[in-house]
Amino acid sequence: MALLNITRWPTIMIFLFAGIAAATFAFVTVNLFSQAMASLDFLKTFGWEAIRHGALRQVAELAVWGTLSLSCWLSFKVCEHVLEDRYLEWAHGLRTSRRDSDR
Repeated sequence: MALLNITRWPTIMIFLFAGIAAATFAFVTVNLFSQAMASLDFLKTFGWEAIRHGALRQVAELAVWGTLSLSCWLSFKVCEHVLEDRYLEWAHGLRTSRRDSDR
């Protein structure tokens, strides 16, 4: 479980992971919406014939791709939050050390 605790990771690794998650999110979602709408339109137009030709399987695949896309976005947001916390902690420490040195 320590591997999943990204607050213990080095900052550069979190930054790289956030970049990979963002790139994967972008790659997966490029045509996801248009493919989903086309698949649902195909189901609506052809009904049972579309189901026989595997349209429900395609809808299930699109749901899996959507889930992957969402998990990549959530991973990016977690990384962003950790990096932001580290920056704010650093900035607060810098401000405190300047105040102490002025005394």
